[in-house]
Amino acid sequence: MEGVPEVVQWIAGGALGATLAVLATPLLSWLFRRSRDGERWNRPDDPLPEVARDLAGAYGGYAMILTPRHRVLYSSALADTLPVFQGAKLIHPGLQELAENAWRAGEIQSRRLSFTDLGPVAQADVRATRLAGRYVLLTVTDLTATMRSRQIRHDFIANIGHELRTPVTAVDLIASALAAGAEDAKTVRHFSARLTQESHRLARLTQDMMALAKAQDQDSSRFTLTPLRDLLDQAVGRNRTTAEEAAIDVRVIAPDQVDVFGDRDALVTAVDNLIANAVAYSPPGSQVDVTARADSSEVVIAVSDQGIGIEPEDQERVFERFYRTDRARSRRTGGTGLGLAIVRNTVSGHGGRVTVKSEVGAGSTFTIRLPRPRSLPVAKRAATAPTSGRRVPVGSKGAT
Repeated sequence: MEGVPEVVQWIAGGALGATLAVLATPLLSWLFRRSRDGERWNRPDDPLPEVARDLAGAYGGYAMILTPRHRVLYSSALADTLPVFQGAKLIHPGLQELAENAWRAGEIQSRRLSFTDLGPVAQADVRATRLAGRYVLLTVTDLTATMRSRQIRHDFIANIGHELRTPVTAVDLIASALAAGAEDAKTVRHFSARLTQESHRLARLTQDMMALAKAQDQDSSRFTLTPLRDLLDQAVGRNRTTAEEAAIDVRVIAPDQVDVFGDRDALVTAVDNLIANAVAYSPPGSQVDVTARADSSEVVIAVSDQGIGIEPEDQERVFERFYRTDRARSRRTGGTGLGLAIVRNTVSGHGGRVTVKSEVGAGSTFTIRLPRPRSLPVAKRAATAPTSGRRVPVGSKGAT
């Protein structure tokens, strides 16, 4: 700078240097802190180590690699489906906290958490691990299905205990009454009949529990080609005596030359349960219709009654195990509360579905829809007797 004294130039240069130092110090301090904390930008020239990516990828589930400030450097395909990201940052408070704890402690942090905001994941084991001194590996093991199954098993065992307690207690009391009234023939006859009734109830409960277990573990090796008409006639035959005693007419309308591919015994039991319910909840002298139709894609079986109907709020729950819309009536009819659960599990195991349409005081219609496979494996056709396509009445109006 010509014309400016050297001392002034020296002072001006010093002032400029001091100003730059003041401005640079916070920036250098911030960069030092970020380096000390281990966070690194994932620049092309500073990529995430391959070993870290491989480790997360080997987990195979919900996995992500984070910086200490929750920036996501890697996430698995499953983890990408979780609603926990905003851009490239993890924003879920619970997951952030676990990652921070792992970073500060330098050791694995594991916790079982329940979620209401993690999409399909309601319960999970979450683990955070400090990785390579610079990152955090966060994994989420979905336990939703496992915990739901455990709760279902717990409820089932509790319900079984409750259902068994009633007849077992009754048998014990009846046996005591028999012993006390052994000299009175009338008393013996009365309590013997009660004892027989309770033993039948226990037998039905045991049988239904076994049928439910079979329905829940459907074995396709038992699937055969079975004539639809023959299957329906067998299910109706199981209810013939009960229908006749109640003067209820059970009619079957179904096409000939239509086969169903499935477990014959399980499907007969499913339809049998629907007919038994229809008969049990219908007034004497009424009618139950069992109708079927088929097209190229499915077989449809419907059981309709003229009974008491089902309240709208109960229609979604009638397929639950031990759920009864009328417990007092169920006790009188000998129902176990498992029949419709067996139907639902059996139909589901065959790739189909069952629905109910009902109006209080006007009756109910339960409909089973079973898919017809486009190509069937080589299967042995179930041995059956030839049947006609005529309308078959069963009951007081002309049983066959």
